Amino acid sequence: MSKPIDGAIPVTLVAGYLGAGKTTWLNAHLRDGVAPDTLVLVNDFGTINVDAELIDYAGERLLKLSSGCLCCSLSDELGTQLSRIGRWPEPPAALIIETSGIARPQRIADLIRVARRFRLDRIVTLVDLASLAQRLNDSRVGELVAAQIASADRLSLNRGDDLDPAEREHLIRQLQSLNPTAHVVLTGAGVDSSDERTPKPAPARPLTLHPTAKDRDPEWQRFAIALPPSLTRQTLEALLTEHADGLARAKGFIQADGRHYVFQWSGGRAEWTPTAPRSGASQLVGIGFIGNSFDALISALKALT
Repeated sequence: MSKPIDGAIPVTLVAGYLGAGKTTWLNAHLRDGVAPDTLVLVNDFGTINVDAELIDYAGERLLKLSSGCLCCSLSDELGTQLSRIGRWPEPPAALIIETSGIARPQRIADLIRVARRFRLDRIVTLVDLASLAQRLNDSRVGELVAAQIASADRLSLNRGDDLDPAEREHLIRQLQSLNPTAHVVLTGAGVDSSDERTPKPAPARPLTLHPTAKDRDPEWQRFAIALPPSLTRQTLEALLTEHADGLARAKGFIQADGRHYVFQWSGGRAEWTPTAPRSGASQLVGIGFIGNSFDALISALKALT
């Protein structure tokens, strides 16, 4: 392993499963203030990098990775970018990498550790408490989600507002069974956003993770489909709900019911955020699990056009 040089650029990895809130966390972190000349790299899985377009940051300090994954192997594109950034006459003061939701942060961390001009500062993993139990008990992604949690120096928990306090604490104890040393930050209206702590050891029912080969990723399939301007919100939501078993994540810039939206779908939830009109057709990008359910989803989406 290469030893970082003096003055090496500190790197923060932002990880977490699909739809866990990485971009929201990153925007809040940037608004709170970062070192001048901090560089942000964003990796996404689609042909349009929705996450990058939603980040409020200076254009020349925001780079988009288009490899779409960073999950199956160390990304040649990321390695090339790190090498290029390290040769800048005025290198950035710090680097933040928002990983794809299907990425294994430990693999990316290993790449950073051998890059002499960089040093890994921390890994922040976002966790959607509302869907955590479902994710961990999903035979397709449970081990991946657990690995993302176990890799973290800091766990940022969100979407726990509607959970009973006892259920929320039980979930935190489960997280601690996966990662007993990470600092935990809870956000949202139902908790104290300033509550940062390292969970104390506490008994927790053992997690029932389905046996999978270590570091074995699901068979992912991506898609990008143009949608008609006559689309209605109800139609799209009903279609995605019907085929939810084959879909992990969907998002895009959509015109529906005569208005323009940033559309997000994860964990069976749809979010429609009004936005300014964009040129070109509406486009939905997504990622799912290879199989009959995914095939049926694609056929149904294509039938809308």
